[in-house]
Amino acid sequence: MRATPGRTVFGPGRFRLLLLALLVLIVGTAVSPRGGAGRLIEFFLLALTLGIAVIELRAPGQRRLVPIALAASVIVVSAADYIVWFRHLPLIASAVVAVFAGTVVWLVYRSVMRPQRPVGDRIAGAICVYVLIGLGCASVYETLDGVIPGSFRFPADSAWMTLDPIRYRYFSFVTLATLGYGDVTPVTALAGTLASMEAIGGQLYIAITVARLVALSLEDRDGPGRSSKSDAEI
Repeated sequence: MRATPGRTVFGPGRFRLLLLALLVLIVGTAVSPRGGAGRLIEFFLLALTLGIAVIELRAPGQRRLVPIALAASVIVVSAADYIVWFRHLPLIASAVVAVFAGTVVWLVYRSVMRPQRPVGDRIAGAICVYVLIGLGCASVYETLDGVIPGSFRFPADSAWMTLDPIRYRYFSFVTLATLGYGDVTPVTALAGTLASMEAIGGQLYIAITVARLVALSLEDRDGPGRSSKSDAEI
């Protein structure tokens, strides 16, 4: 018996757990208290999200050595930064997180665009990629501001004046969605260039992904036989 579209979209499948972990990471770090307890909560949520991301990348014949190595590096560096203070550890951790997010984005997007993938998996995976792009760019901004201090201007008398990764995530998602609030602004030419590239990439991702998902759904519905026949007629 063929499943109904509603069950196909919202039923259990891949990338749901990863999407939930990403949302919990973003919201959890925002509402957690500042200081040692907040850093511990953020480390726990980050480690949990990294583990789920590695698990979600399962696929026959797909190598997971690179994401596993990157995830382990992030956990080790973040744990070291929590236990002992070292000047460059937060900067190194942000850079490794950016590389890990980029790797997961590539692997998840490839998995989402495979033929005969359930519609629900494709939708959940596409949302995960979008969120990961925002988190990855936030880590890039944090790394850039650590290497070149003063790359961004943050509003006074606001939560964004506190040295915290949350402010870079806020700026990243506002830029990705092209909201343009203007409260946080890039100062250097490199920061402005990266922000504009993220804004362009965010719009292109939505347009291309929606078009690709629609094309894949039509192809799966028609079946390989009908697609081959259409190609032959053309």
